[in-house]
Amino acid sequence: MPIRRAATAPLAACAALAVLLTVSGCGLADRATRADDPSQEPTPTAGRSSAAPEQSEPSAAGRPELRTSTVTLDEVVLRVDSREAAVVAADVDVPGLRTVTLSLAPGGSADLTLTSPGTLDVDPDGSIAVLDDGGTPVAAIGPPAPPSDAEDDAPRIEVSDTDATHARVEVDDRVRSAQGSGSGGKAAPAGPVEVTFVVGTHAIESTTWGENEGGRSLAVDPTDWVRHAGEAGLDLIRAQLVAAEPEADSDTMEHQLVCHAVGAPDKNTWNLEPWRPDVGLILTAGAHCNPV
Repeated sequence: MPIRRAATAPLAACAALAVLLTVSGCGLADRATRADDPSQEPTPTAGRSSAAPEQSEPSAAGRPELRTSTVTLDEVVLRVDSREAAVVAADVDVPGLRTVTLSLAPGGSADLTLTSPGTLDVDPDGSIAVLDDGGTPVAAIGPPAPPSDAEDDAPRIEVSDTDATHARVEVDDRVRSAQGSGSGGKAAPAGPVEVTFVVGTHAIESTTWGENEGGRSLAVDPTDWVRHAGEAGLDLIRAQLVAAEPEADSDTMEHQLVCHAVGAPDKNTWNLEPWRPDVGLILTAGAHCNPV
């Protein structure tokens, strides 16, 4: 039986929950934020792919030829097709992780194709879950991110699905004015936009049972990348958590998991207790993820 995805409260619909967590201080004061390691970030190489192209299409009417790069993780194989630069980088110290950096001009796009068995499921936040033939998440593609120094009026990055095994990452060719202009806008700059997303298959570093307050407690240590991998990342965490710890397959444990993922993603460990009552997601958040 496929493991159900964490659809009880999609992150895209949890804005009110995030506000509630902020107001109530759910773990905000005691978060153990992990510093990012700049050495793990790939350096994009303009106009060149670090992966050997599998194929190319002849250019037409002066258009650049189609570039193809491949992301291979465990049993997951993802093809990246673009007429612009794409760099696929792997961190040898982090198994099951690839970073893809695209250099896309406004209006440019890249197509993602799952060539291994399974399907792609694009979530509202732009993250993509990779599902096996049984519908179980086996990998997650985090929401594409522009450079950290991108201007406020930089082109939007949009992700859409074209069919069950194809998705598209596109840079909008119009930008919003700083004051906001409704559906209007101004012409986007001609320069390319670097877009980065992370593909991963390992969602959990460790799970450890212990005692906390009124009973048994499961300390879940998610991997650094999946903490910010959006809805698809949460789906992958839950699938791998339930596979490793069947006792986590309950509504109260899921609500505690979502509460931590939304309100305290950088907390050192996410402590989930099976004995806590199921009071629903909003009340779980109001109780600092610890309903009694």
